[in-house]
Amino acid sequence: MNPVWPHGDPRAVAQAILADSRYRSAPQRAAPKSFWDVAWEALRHWLSTFFKPLGHVLGDDRVTTTVGILILVVAVMFLIVVTVRFVRPYLRTRKARAAPGAGALAGAGSSAARLRARAMAAAAAGRYREAAALLWASALHALDEAGRVRFDPARTPGEWRRAVRDPAFDALERDAVVALFGGSPVDAALVARMRDAYDAVLASA
Repeated sequence: MNPVWPHGDPRAVAQAILADSRYRSAPQRAAPKSFWDVAWEALRHWLSTFFKPLGHVLGDDRVTTTVGILILVVAVMFLIVVTVRFVRPYLRTRKARAAPGAGALAGAGSSAARLRARAMAAAAAGRYREAAALLWASALHALDEAGRVRFDPARTPGEWRRAVRDPAFDALERDAVVALFGGSPVDAALVARMRDAYDAVLASA
């Protein structure tokens, strides 16, 4: 018996424990794979299978993998472009519905003539975006007053265009969309085009 360790040398105890067969044959389990590990392995397997003929020609698997990744990136970018082109009209319509409508700009009880006068005053003061919005609201009220199309502030510009079916109104609607929903500055030339289209719409009404 060792007076320092009355219950025996701890090193000997540790050696006896580690000598047990259960420690020598403990199963070694690999860490579970993450979702990205599984996805990357599946992608590499697919690329290796799909571009295997190309690998035989080039004689280098690394080149084959690089070419496959580049093609995949191009395909993903193409899908993004196609998705944006299909989704953009929907987002534009949502934006048009969320933006202040003609009724909000005009105010309750406003007539087409009063709105046009306010538009011309805003244009004279250099507030061209406000002038364009008021001209647009005035045109919608004018169509209602003429009995051509009932005024409805919930309609989007595209819905108004389909309801009116007039080339002059189409030109007015295009400039109104640029002024109300576009990010570029509105100038006097745009307001002048809207005024001319407005007069043509009234003449046809």
